[in-house]
Amino acid sequence: MNTIARAKVALWKKSGLEHDAKGYVNDARKNLLPGVVPEMIKADFCRGRGQEWLGKIRAIHSSAALAANTFGRWKTEPEKLKLVGLSGFQSPALEAQCRTGLVGTPPNLDVLLQSSNVVIGIESKFLELLTPKMPKFTASYSRGRLPLCENTWWSFLEHVSHMPKSHLDAAQLIKHYLGLRKQFSHGKRVFLLYLYWKPFNAEAFPEYAHHDEDLYKFQNAVQSSDAVHFIAMDYLTLWKGWEKDKHMGQHAKLLMNRYSVEI
Repeated sequence: MNTIARAKVALWKKSGLEHDAKGYVNDARKNLLPGVVPEMIKADFCRGRGQEWLGKIRAIHSSAALAANTFGRWKTEPEKLKLVGLSGFQSPALEAQCRTGLVGTPPNLDVLLQSSNVVIGIESKFLELLTPKMPKFTASYSRGRLPLCENTWWSFLEHVSHMPKSHLDAAQLIKHYLGLRKQFSHGKRVFLLYLYWKPFNAEAFPEYAHHDEDLYKFQNAVQSSDAVHFIAMDYLTLWKGWEKDKHMGQHAKLLMNRYSVEI
């Protein structure tokens, strides 16, 4: 059994949900944690281009469901949400697009948070990082068409374009940076937060070591950016921080009870 299969089996068992042979529940609502309002989540996903509500979000191992369960709880009480030391957010938007200004369909941010002076775009990864991906940019990604792209990020984009497959989807993160840079170029502090899941025993699997190596290189390459600040964190670290908060602690326990496993 490979690492992905091991992770799926552990997560399916931990959830306690009835599912089909591929780990899908028959109704997306069943995959949501208590406190996550299905109607509000559905509205966001039906606006997104991926139509995850009809498909992917029904998977117990779905990255979309993981993001929805983590942040959907705060759609009705955004004032209680604290993230990377920041608060005062409006209701979180799921499956949000930040266009780069180039032709084509931009990748969706899993979550977009805004306050009066801060923007946080969140890319969520669950089991996707276990499968190496080849970085891809179309010919439209040229320096002249991206005048707001900082030299630091452009240099790394050129570097990534010639890289082999990686457990970190660096190309997608760069595209999110470009979208955030285009849409929020003035007046607010902008962050790109990369949230990723790993099991308790991640150190036993080479895929996670390769991912961490690639992530370390990415962080070092873009850390001098002034316009969009890149932050990376694993979900368990996030939830453990929330667990200490009087408003967020109960939901953090639900998340850890559902998603924290050894594979």
